Amino acid sequence: MDDDVLILFLALLALAIPVCAIAGLMIALSARKRLDLMQKRLASIEAMLAGTSPVQPASTQQPVEAVRESESEIAPEPEVVTAPTKPSVPSVAATAPSQTAKPQAGLEERIGSRWAVWVGGLALALGGLFLVRYSIEQDLLGPVARIAAGFVFSALLLGAGEWLRRREEPLALPGFDAANVPGILTAAGTSTAFATTYAAYGLYDLIGPGFAFTLLGAVAALTMLASILHGPALAALGLVAALGSPLLVSSENPQPWVLVVYLGFTVLASYGVARLRLWRWLAMAGAVGALAWTGPIFLINLFDPLPAMVHLVVQIALAGVFLVAEPHRNASDEHARIDRFASAILFAFAVAAVLVSETIHASDGRPFFIGIVALILLVLGIRFAPAAPAVASAMFTVVGALTVWPIRHELQADPQSFFYDSGTDLFAVRPDALASYLTLAAALPLLIGAANLWRLARGRMLRLAIAVWYAGAASVGPLLVLVVAYWRVAAFERSLSFALIAGFLALFFLAATVWLRRQESETLDSVKLGVGACASAALAALALGLVFALDKGILTVAFALAAFGTAWVAERTGIPALRYAVGAIGLIVLGRLAWDPTIVSGSPGSTIIVNWLLWGYGVPALAFFLASRLLERQGRDRVVRFVESLSIVFAAFLVFFEIRHAVQGGDILAPTTDHLEFGLLVASSFAFSLLLVRTDASRPDAVYRYGSMIFKTISVVLAIGGLLLVNNPLFTGEKILGGAVVNSLLPAYLLPAILAVLLALQEKGVRPPVYAWISAILGLLLQLTYMVLEIRRIFQGPAIGFWRETGQSEQWTYSVALLVCGMALLALGLLKDIRFARMASAVYLLLAVLKVFIIDLANLEGVMRALSFIGLGLVLIGIGLVYQKFLIQRPTPRFGGPE
Repeated sequence: MDDDVLILFLALLALAIPVCAIAGLMIALSARKRLDLMQKRLASIEAMLAGTSPVQPASTQQPVEAVRESESEIAPEPEVVTAPTKPSVPSVAATAPSQTAKPQAGLEERIGSRWAVWVGGLALALGGLFLVRYSIEQDLLGPVARIAAGFVFSALLLGAGEWLRRREEPLALPGFDAANVPGILTAAGTSTAFATTYAAYGLYDLIGPGFAFTLLGAVAALTMLASILHGPALAALGLVAALGSPLLVSSENPQPWVLVVYLGFTVLASYGVARLRLWRWLAMAGAVGALAWTGPIFLINLFDPLPAMVHLVVQIALAGVFLVAEPHRNASDEHARIDRFASAILFAFAVAAVLVSETIHASDGRPFFIGIVALILLVLGIRFAPAAPAVASAMFTVVGALTVWPIRHELQADPQSFFYDSGTDLFAVRPDALASYLTLAAALPLLIGAANLWRLARGRMLRLAIAVWYAGAASVGPLLVLVVAYWRVAAFERSLSFALIAGFLALFFLAATVWLRRQESETLDSVKLGVGACASAALAALALGLVFALDKGILTVAFALAAFGTAWVAERTGIPALRYAVGAIGLIVLGRLAWDPTIVSGSPGSTIIVNWLLWGYGVPALAFFLASRLLERQGRDRVVRFVESLSIVFAAFLVFFEIRHAVQGGDILAPTTDHLEFGLLVASSFAFSLLLVRTDASRPDAVYRYGSMIFKTISVVLAIGGLLLVNNPLFTGEKILGGAVVNSLLPAYLLPAILAVLLALQEKGVRPPVYAWISAILGLLLQLTYMVLEIRRIFQGPAIGFWRETGQSEQWTYSVALLVCGMALLALGLLKDIRFARMASAVYLLLAVLKVFIIDLANLEGVMRALSFIGLGLVLIGIGLVYQKFLIQRPTPRFGGPE
């Protein structure tokens, strides 16, 4: 044993040498720093003395004394007495402000005053643990003695901390705060007591689970209470210990009710300490910890969710009292601000309630549980304006519970039921306990909506940022509940019962609108917001009623008509919120269109043009166009542009699907296509772009500008990719429909070519020059392609594939056609002063020259070859004479402009 002690002493001595060296280095550096500071101050004083008058020697001695006193940092600086002849000499304090500044704590001070104390407290706690470990290894004491020694050591630390707290005098060390020695000793004592208690239970089985659980909780609670005197660090330690204690105690028969009671008192203690010391973070941490325990409480017994339900109700009530009611009891509506942290915690509790409700049977009180949670949140949000988002959490609780409500287990009980769909889709089966489901869906949303409307009318000084929560919960909430119930009960099938319910809901919102209008005045923005929200909700309820009563295909039409009706009401009543309601309906319709662009799932009827497509797309296009015109009377804003864009989109879909319907024999979802369909699509896209460019020229707007660009891009892609390449009959061998001249090539190629040229002329001066050049070149390519395909149709018949043999007459006709087109374009360019037409004629003539000298020379024989060269020569000579007569010495015009 003596050898061990000697070795230990030598080891400590060896470790002390570098420690002492480091400490000596730190002290030397600190002394060097102070010496430099005094030298700087002395140099400053000498500089000042050199500039003072020698008339009064006493004045030169005074600053030196002041410097000495300032260095001692005990007596205040005396005033500097200057000579009468030098009244403007500054004082020492003015020239050396660093003397009165509080010095920063250096590394030495921090090590000596703070870190040493913290490390010392940690060493005390670890020392207790190591002492217990040593006693175990050496078998010096029995289990009872070890545990007793641990509690005695803990009590000594706690006593020392309290004694120092009462007798402590603040350290007069400048530049840094004194370390909290009593708090660190108390934390070490509570940690030792906590570890000793767990050792008595987990290591030696000296106490049972129940007593250990109680003792651990008591230690944690006392730690939090001691934090009132010793600071926030001890409070955090106590809260972590309290929330973690149940994890350290295991039992073969866990009792969730004991845990519910324990967590209730633990979180209540954290709220009390937070209230006394104004530590809001401690209250928030306690609420989060209680929320985190919801899952374990529920998992203890999956067949008994009642403890988890009671836990959530208790914790929501406590959070409401200490996070909302107590801090904001005096908050006025005029100066209230949203408490984001408290609102977020209440919403998290609402989410937990929804998840727990999924596994609760109706007989176990699911509607009662959801009702209690929703009402607590509703009361908090209504009573305290800073917690206004709680009303949305209340409505979310109802909507979420109805969404995750379990279905009945007898899937095959009634296969012919109206509510039964396919037998495999669980959500198509009516929910379990349907009467309770419908009662909850009918009662709570109306109660929450009415309470929020009353709050809007009562809160005459509410800020809009808060009033929007009440208006949203009152209007959007009941509509969401209606949609969810329709989904879960009727599986999106036709239901006159739900249509009738939607009608009653529309009457409720209409009555609320009238009532709020009576409360409205010019200064009550919150009431105006409520009027707009209720009016919009009434129209939305009517639209939902149409959806529920009619077939699926009428959904888009119903919403479009509702948007038009809302715009009409907005224009008549002047309610600003209704404008945004029109935009919201437009978003719903846009989502519906993205989900199923065909609207009718591919069954529009067999009649061309006059079919269901005209109703499904034409009516919404007209409705949104008229709605945009009505809303535009009050100003052209983003809502107007969005609604007008929807009208353009529906018009484009109408034309697109009507073309497919006509070409594909009524099958708008046919997987195949041909050159005629592509040509008509390109022509319609060019037409839309042309119309929007003309509109943009007369009344510039972003809708027309970007819309024309989009349609033009579609035209270019379809023309190049479809007409010229993929679906070109010359490459595919597809037969040309119709006769030799009047056939499918006219609408497929010539019509898009004409519209492209017209678009180029319209874009001149409205768009950058490159836009017009692209349109003109594409039109020229389409016209050239039409000419080639038409000549081949005349000579080859309906099948014009390039692999078929080309005769001499056909070859010669191509040359003549190129020359004729070139001469026609030249004449047009000369008569209308269009430079691009003359340039295009040059392209045609160049193609004719290449054709004659390369292809005709090789393939034609006899008189055909001679006629080709003779005709080409005459045409070129004639063009040369025309240019000499009409174009000599003329300036170069812009694209399409006069010369």
